[in-house]
Amino acid sequence: MIADVDMTVEECLAELIDNALDEIDAARREDPGFEGRVEIDLPYGQKVTAESVVTVTDSGRGMSVEQIRQALRAGSSGNSRYGSLGLFGMGFNVATGRLGYVTTVKSGRAGEDHWTIVSIDIQAMGSQDSFQVPMTTEPKSPNEHGTSITISRLRSDTSKRLRWSGTAKRVATRLGQTYSYMLRTVAGTDIAGAEVIGGLGIDLILNGSSVQPYIPCVWSPERSVPYKGQHVSAVTEINYELNPAFACLECGHWHNEAIENLDRCLECLSQRVELRDRSIRGWLGIQRYDDSSDFGISLLRQGRTIVHLDKSLFEWTNPDSGDRLVEYPVELGRGRIVGELHLDHLPVNYRKNDFGRDGVAWSTVREKIRGDGPLLEQLSKQLGYSVNTSKLGMLFHAYRRYVAGYRYLVPGDGQKGMAEQARKWGEKFREGLSAYQSDEMWWKHVVNHENILAGASNDDGSGDDDVEDLFPPGRNQDQGGSAGDDNADENGDGPSDETTQDLETRDERLSRYRDNGRVIPQLDGADVMIPGGTRTINVTAYKTSEVDLIDGADKYSSANLEAGVVELFIDEGHPLLAAYGWNPIDVAATVLHDAAAHFLRYDGRAGEFVEGVLEQIGDRQIDAATVRSSAEALLEGIRAASAALVKGDPTGVWAKLSSKAKIQTQKFAAADASADWNALESSGGYVEFLSPRAFEDLIVEIPEEMLDGGVFTSSYGSWQDDSIREERMSHLTSLVRDLERTLTATDRLSARELLRLSIGLEALSAMVVDEAKL
Repeated sequence: MIADVDMTVEECLAELIDNALDEIDAARREDPGFEGRVEIDLPYGQKVTAESVVTVTDSGRGMSVEQIRQALRAGSSGNSRYGSLGLFGMGFNVATGRLGYVTTVKSGRAGEDHWTIVSIDIQAMGSQDSFQVPMTTEPKSPNEHGTSITISRLRSDTSKRLRWSGTAKRVATRLGQTYSYMLRTVAGTDIAGAEVIGGLGIDLILNGSSVQPYIPCVWSPERSVPYKGQHVSAVTEINYELNPAFACLECGHWHNEAIENLDRCLECLSQRVELRDRSIRGWLGIQRYDDSSDFGISLLRQGRTIVHLDKSLFEWTNPDSGDRLVEYPVELGRGRIVGELHLDHLPVNYRKNDFGRDGVAWSTVREKIRGDGPLLEQLSKQLGYSVNTSKLGMLFHAYRRYVAGYRYLVPGDGQKGMAEQARKWGEKFREGLSAYQSDEMWWKHVVNHENILAGASNDDGSGDDDVEDLFPPGRNQDQGGSAGDDNADENGDGPSDETTQDLETRDERLSRYRDNGRVIPQLDGADVMIPGGTRTINVTAYKTSEVDLIDGADKYSSANLEAGVVELFIDEGHPLLAAYGWNPIDVAATVLHDAAAHFLRYDGRAGEFVEGVLEQIGDRQIDAATVRSSAEALLEGIRAASAALVKGDPTGVWAKLSSKAKIQTQKFAAADASADWNALESSGGYVEFLSPRAFEDLIVEIPEEMLDGGVFTSSYGSWQDDSIREERMSHLTSLVRDLERTLTATDRLSARELLRLSIGLEALSAMVVDEAKL
């Protein structure tokens, strides 16, 4: 039953990583010079087979025989509820059992001549009705030490999740967020605010590469803005010492701080109670760009992020009426207040994805960080509260608006704030480009904006802040430019006087292309090695519509290279697409060849280049397994695009389904051991298991909601002619029926039939609303 707990792959890995990091932390306390690391081997994509294994290895001190017994015993408390990352011994059994049926633990300490090995087979223990397993040994060098955990005979749902496209990237991103503070090394770097945000510099390896931590992109604490006669720093430290209190190391209960002596827990009666210090420490600050989702205050425990970019502290509940008000962000739904709070004394739930928020401890955090009244000044006055001068309140007041200039610390161009450009610089910060680690790029444009307004622009002719943005194509293969941009003069100094008037910037132009395009899934941040060489570039390709690709070599395509990242834009009217029916990926490969020839001086044959690129994109092969995989990914996309519709009216949508569709959906859900059907039905969570037949029913029953950009882009309501409406629905439902057939495709189908099904998938995929734009 413990293996039926609903945990994602990354949550399971995190539980094992937590235990490994606990050991490394303990070793560092004994020996400050101890260097530990954690390595993860995670199969993904088409590499996942019945023989695949997941391995987590640490270079800690290793475990003794007794420690192994304690760690693996189901129900034991391997760690205390406080002072460690691994909250309880059950976490190991849950995490490993959720991933696979067989877990092998191999551990040894320095000085010993053998590894101690234990293998736990859940299915075998169940069939034998015995939960005792033997320990074995294996020779090792006395210098070797550490622990490895290997999970094999993976569960079917685990294998399915690992095969999903983007799994490895998602896991790496989530781990980089979860262990942001523990992994990052910022001391001695140019990163603004490094002295405040800190980090532990632990190494976490995923499939041979270091996991890149999420690093806050904040202004320097030296920057500040005026507010009511004060200078409010862009980054402020948090350090509140609370009174010590007794904590139960078994159940996690904190006792009233007024209790001076206690020998057992008043909740569970355990004698494992301890008087512990409590504090709230961390920082709050202003991000160098605003964003609709990339802002918030991360909540950490023992250095591990429990909630990434939490936004609940921006909410206020009226104690009289119970009404909840989201007070921030104020403008355009985009915020830039960020921070990290270390809350080591707060209990967390078993999945470690949230803190317990219904107790006094969380209320104390809210009161210390944001005060007890509203952040909004007018509302405070109306309700009889004083102006909110908490740490969060002061940042809210001083930086609440996004107006260019010194007053709100916003870069501008002399007319308006450079919001889009600031976000682009933020992307370059996350890519690690050195010119964007400090806040000088942003600050330069704050100053320049003010100077322009004062009639004294600081443009000394040395160029814009973003030097890469100004290089003409071909100037340097590692610097930015757009293929086909021929407006530069022959000295490479930029566009001529005749072309500078009323022209948008390159960043504005690229943003316009992206806004009018859909990412080709197989080329969404794909790493592609240039055929015949050793250089790898990161490629994202868009299929655009209703936008003129004015800087392309032709009007149907354009390419942009910057810092090893290539963006391709291909108009849907491209002759190879519209007239000859080519696959968008194939067309992208030809456009990429032209870009490589232009930017990177590639001089090989076009055919060899295209073939070499397509070999690196797995689903260009026409075989049943590949086509099925594409169909599964497309079905997941349709489910995601339908989530808002279904969860908005779970009962109503379910009533629209035929008996066959309901049975299929329930069957899909039953295959997921963690699924609670009653909860799924009431919440609309069953959308994750809807079958193609279900979507066919919904298209027929509620076309006004499914088409016209609801789930599919096909037009419906704008047509008055019923015959045209019927044709639209018929075409879409036929493609959905093909999707259902493709999910069960076998090698008995001919290559021609598989190709037909593949083309149908592409046509249907093009009609699915982009979830990111919902």
